[in-house]
Amino acid sequence: MLKTITGLSQWNSLLGEIQLPLVQAETESLGLVRAARFPVVAALRQALNRPILYLTEKPSLAALAMDEIAFWTPGSPFQLFPAPDPLFYEPGDWEVPTRANRINVLTTLAGLRIPGTAAEHVNPFLIVPIRALMAKTIDARTFLKSIRTLRVNQQVNPDYLIRNWVEVGYEATEIVVEPGKFSKRGGLLDIWPLSEMQPARIDFFGDEIG
Repeated sequence: MLKTITGLSQWNSLLGEIQLPLVQAETESLGLVRAARFPVVAALRQALNRPILYLTEKPSLAALAMDEIAFWTPGSPFQLFPAPDPLFYEPGDWEVPTRANRINVLTTLAGLRIPGTAAEHVNPFLIVPIRALMAKTIDARTFLKSIRTLRVNQQVNPDYLIRNWVEVGYEATEIVVEPGKFSKRGGLLDIWPLSEMQPARIDFFGDEIG
């Protein structure tokens, strides 16, 4: 199917149009039927060396897009930037998977702006319902400043880490049993990052990570 699409005479014209600067591009809509959209997007992903943002009208269509993209581009990574259950003007808690997936996407995008990281050379494919874009999130500068990379033998004051975690919204507890919490017991510092499925333990010898 993808070879059929890339063999069409209109294909090279479409690629050329997409790669023009935005101010010069004339393509507004391809007018594709729904069944043809996913293979065309998959073909574009293979042909273009750039990030791709796939917008959907509803969260349910984003879930469908994930299944279809996985079918047409097996083995190629993609990420969902989900919409929280409460509407952007409604109060209410976000589900843990929603927060985790959104943070993971923001981390991927942040990596594109950090020289020397593996993510700098990755072109993400993001599937995003429009409502997900309407939910306010942290600005890029603040998010980048909040990123901390910890390694074995690194020198860092644990109290400095704790202050930083509190500033970005983490809560101190005696035992870490859910994301967004941390605990300090002697030289052990436990934290459950919002973007991870399991907590992490940091073992300190003074100010050195062991």
